[in-house]
Amino acid sequence: MTFVLKMVARELRASWRRLLFFFICVAIGVAAIVTLRSIIQSLRTGLMREARATIASDVLVQSNRPWVPDVRAELEQQLASAPVEARSESIETATMVRAEAGNPVTRMVELRGVEASYPFYGTLVLQNGQPYSHALLEGAGALVRPELLTQLGVSVGARILVGGRSFTIRGVIDQEPGRRVGGFTLGSRVLVDLADLRQTDLLAFGSRANYQLLLKVRSDGVDRLTRDVRERFRDRFVSARSYRSTEDQIGESLQRAENFLSLVGFIIVVLGGIGVWSVTRVFVRQKIKSVAILKCIGASTGQVLATYVFQVALLSIAGSLIGVGLAAAAIRSIPPSLTESFGGLPYGLTLSAVLQGLTVGLLVSVLFALVPLLDVRRIKPLLLIRGADGSVGAMTSSAGGGLRARLRRADWLQIVLALAVGSVLVGVASWQAGSWRAGAAVSVGFAVVAAVLYLAAFVLIRMIMPLASAPWFPLRHAVISLRRPGNQTRVILLAVGLGSFFVLGVRALQSNLVAEFSVGMDRGGADMFIIDVQRDQAEGVEALLRERQDRGASPARLVPVLRARVTAVKGRDVNLENFSDVRGRGSLAREYTITYRDHLESNEHIVQGAFWKAGDNQAAQSEVSIEEGIHERFNIQVGDEMRFDILGRQLFAPIQNFFAILI
Repeated sequence: MTFVLKMVARELRASWRRLLFFFICVAIGVAAIVTLRSIIQSLRTGLMREARATIASDVLVQSNRPWVPDVRAELEQQLASAPVEARSESIETATMVRAEAGNPVTRMVELRGVEASYPFYGTLVLQNGQPYSHALLEGAGALVRPELLTQLGVSVGARILVGGRSFTIRGVIDQEPGRRVGGFTLGSRVLVDLADLRQTDLLAFGSRANYQLLLKVRSDGVDRLTRDVRERFRDRFVSARSYRSTEDQIGESLQRAENFLSLVGFIIVVLGGIGVWSVTRVFVRQKIKSVAILKCIGASTGQVLATYVFQVALLSIAGSLIGVGLAAAAIRSIPPSLTESFGGLPYGLTLSAVLQGLTVGLLVSVLFALVPLLDVRRIKPLLLIRGADGSVGAMTSSAGGGLRARLRRADWLQIVLALAVGSVLVGVASWQAGSWRAGAAVSVGFAVVAAVLYLAAFVLIRMIMPLASAPWFPLRHAVISLRRPGNQTRVILLAVGLGSFFVLGVRALQSNLVAEFSVGMDRGGADMFIIDVQRDQAEGVEALLRERQDRGASPARLVPVLRARVTAVKGRDVNLENFSDVRGRGSLAREYTITYRDHLESNEHIVQGAFWKAGDNQAAQSEVSIEEGIHERFNIQVGDEMRFDILGRQLFAPIQNFFAILI
């Protein structure tokens, strides 16, 4: 072992310049893995810590309709038996606000009424260092987002009208717990006292509001309480979620992103591994004479092979450490502004990412170097005698010729080792992708592309060989050089081809995803949602859109929509008496987007039944047209009667036809 270590030190001292490319191949791949994993793991850890702040509580119980006495009493009984340490009530609704004096502009906002105990977790941060206190909201006070001040042309201290009541702006919200970043919002946030919200006209019959109970629960009772509320009130429009469900959603999404990006980093390492294989292959050919001399003085094949394996391992560790250093530099260069959307979460190198990067770098380097290193077994001391004419070049050529002759024979150890290396690479790819299936698919695809590119390189070289007799010397010399002994033409073409394939593949995937998203948005989707348009306002909105419309554009059309649930079905084949029965049919119980009109669009047609005529919707009995898919999935027929819950109002309507409209 002492001999092996001394030889490793000697070889590293003598050959490190020739192996500089080895360092670069390993370092870049490891840097990619460590950087990507560290950033995502840092964000995930920070977001996990803030999971409670995303709902401002441990458990959030909510309903999209006012609490009815029997449901509230039963819910209170359920909470009384749970380890609830504190509770707070809140109501959210979308409404319009305007300045009490001066600017007549109105803006839609997301209004939230809270109690003094809000929030349990997280901090409500106000601008200019102003501390938050519920006293700011008491007595018709309001906290608003800064953009609303600009939109209304007001400042702190001004009064705004909300739901027919005047509120005084007493602060500007900078950060707010209990509100997800990046989600769809209807407008700026406005916070008021819950008691003041209840005194407005915003919670009358038919209003759309979200009634919430924020609970602070002992950690051992969070999951059980969430599960019990869901099961007990699932048929009464009451839902519950905990910070752990939010944590799981965040963690799952970030884990997918981490695995995908790490797989990209792994592919970069594999591309570097091809470079390692090429460098090692050339290095072994250059060491033929040295290996033959070592064997002449008594070194065994195992000792020589161990020397070069240790050398490769040390080089790969050094390259991996350089990659970690590059990753640290890359992370330090990230501007803090990029993480502001995540609340300024801290980020940096993580131990898990560093260990994974070092492990992958070491494994890929050693595995790709093992197969060419096995050629050391074929170098015999006899090669020195064959080159005894004193010419180093002749000896090397002779040795090289003998080695190439032996390489033509099947080496089953190398074949078995190559298969084992491939299996390990599949395992590493699966580890990085977080899925055996994804890892195997990527590995097989990579191998197929590599084989095709290597064959293409072979064919290309054969095709250009006739140019070796070209009269122009530079061209003739270049073509001849492509076939000189020890040439790396095929390997270089393979590496460049794989790199180009990888870059183009990622770019094509991005383009396809963007194109698919764009097509999906174009298929019958709305270009704009205008919220809370009343019947007497529709003509004015259409006139406004016509005035601001670009020249040559098609006229804007307003399609009214509401949200509703199916709560019962009375029919020939299906009878569902209540919402509990409807929930038993799966997706039939989901919330539907409904519309009402007296005509068909150009891309619509009736499959079965008859559509009503203009003016028929004024009849005493409503009619409904349903999507054909609902008829096929749930066996609902023309003539069956459906009951809908629309903003708390029950509507009974017979089915007139199969289509995609509800009226």
